[in-house]
Amino acid sequence: MRSRPELDTTGGRQTTPEEFSIARQLIRNSQLLAGLSPLLEVEQGRPRHLSLEGLLVALQLNALHRHHQAHLVEVARILNAMTTDQREELGIVNWDPNEAYPRVDWLFGRLCNVLESGEAGVDATWFANQLARAAIPRKLWQSHSVAVDGTDVETWGKLHGASMTIELDGEAAETQIIDEVAPRLRTKVNTAKVFGLGLDGRKRYTKDPDARAGHRSGTGQRLAGPYIGYELHLAVQTRDVRWTNYIDRTTLSDEVPNVITALNLVPAGTHRGKAIVSELIKCSKSCHEIMDVVWDPGYSLCQPETTAFPLAEASIAQTMQLVTHQRGIRPFSKDALLLDGQLYSRFLPAELRDLVMPPRVARGPYRRCYEDKFNQRARWRLVRHARPDAAGFTRWRCPFCAGLLRSRKLPQTMRRSRRVPMVALPEGETCCCDGTLSAPAVELPLTQKIPFGTTAWRISMNRRQVVESVNAALKGSFVDISRGFFRVFGRVKLSVLLGFTIAAYNLDRIRSFRAKQEELAAAVRYQPKRRRGTWAEAKQRAAKAPHVRSTGPPG
Repeated sequence: MRSRPELDTTGGRQTTPEEFSIARQLIRNSQLLAGLSPLLEVEQGRPRHLSLEGLLVALQLNALHRHHQAHLVEVARILNAMTTDQREELGIVNWDPNEAYPRVDWLFGRLCNVLESGEAGVDATWFANQLARAAIPRKLWQSHSVAVDGTDVETWGKLHGASMTIELDGEAAETQIIDEVAPRLRTKVNTAKVFGLGLDGRKRYTKDPDARAGHRSGTGQRLAGPYIGYELHLAVQTRDVRWTNYIDRTTLSDEVPNVITALNLVPAGTHRGKAIVSELIKCSKSCHEIMDVVWDPGYSLCQPETTAFPLAEASIAQTMQLVTHQRGIRPFSKDALLLDGQLYSRFLPAELRDLVMPPRVARGPYRRCYEDKFNQRARWRLVRHARPDAAGFTRWRCPFCAGLLRSRKLPQTMRRSRRVPMVALPEGETCCCDGTLSAPAVELPLTQKIPFGTTAWRISMNRRQVVESVNAALKGSFVDISRGFFRVFGRVKLSVLLGFTIAAYNLDRIRSFRAKQEELAAAVRYQPKRRRGTWAEAKQRAAKAPHVRSTGPPG
């Protein structure tokens, strides 16, 4: 047995009174002490020198620093660098700097064991979310919309053996969008082997008991391909849709702080819908109401039973990007067309049924040429007449009854404004519909508030960019949670350490948001020059004014 070399726990950063106050207040607001103290505080045995509050505050102090490392030895250094008065306020008594790391390691392991057992409904996901939300003041929960995405978290475990074969054996293998490198997923990787099967029946490739194989997309620093580790799902607050005409105009609410309101760390390859939908519903019921979720095809490709239907039952709408096999006409009643997840009139022209989305790089007029067709088609959509009932049924009106279109064959529509487009109905048709149409939720799993492909939909969908910015901050600008950021094994331990990092990131975003608002409030606003009189009087004054000829050089 090789003994571990002695750790150097000296040279820690001094904790300022401001940092100490922020970290302690955050731990108190999270209510972690009230939920964990009865499970950790026991009367038997020797009294601990390191209190639970002292450990949590030290973990948070370490996370407050930009580009920190989530290592327990850093927490031990912070405890040794504290003043005696600071340690006494946290209930730390008889502190020996030489025993800092063993005490931190023991209490951290005891905490993770309690969270892993799930006693009294307390688990690692609850712990991380409590910390993340405690950093957000109640008055800054300004939006009812969130943007959702996931990012990879590579394990610290090392690959062993001569060779291995990485396979996507998780639930996400059937729904995850794989890049063009899919044939290379079953290629041999050096120095690795399979350690066995986990409790979930999936292969273990490292000594990390919870790390699994997954697929990640390419970035500017690495290619797409398989990896071993976890996937972190994040819900980030984004702007609400204040008003839209459902065609080409959408007005968003004011800027909001892009803080993380919900998170869940799961093994790579886990079903994405099951990983985050339940957390969104819990957040909507217990913390702040969520009315709209903006996410990418990685989630909308999942079965509606795991994504669309639970959200619909919680009165949460979804804004998403449809992929190729989700588009087109689907079987429905003869009174309407189910096209691209939206209900349209049965009289929809053939040239507006099979439309092509603009290329990803299209900009300006080039993109508008594609979107104009979708905008024309949006006039033919059915309008929801009432909100879903208890059984999930919705009632819809045809575009002629809703005032979106008019036709000479329908005299009742010709009394509307001339701005409403006038269309021609097929020969022999004198009736637009048979009345209000009812549709169950099971037949409309891909329906969206704004018709897919329109300019208004694009403006709403662009709100998802905020979660991409958060992923970039967690992979470089604020911290770098790539391999080496954690040096512990297990989903529970990583979730606990991530909770402190996410809380520190939320504090950083709030600080930046407030500074931006103060800068805008202090900016000098120039009063526009008032024009005197009418425009005709201004022209008369200009005509009566003597003309001054410019004097140039002679000749």
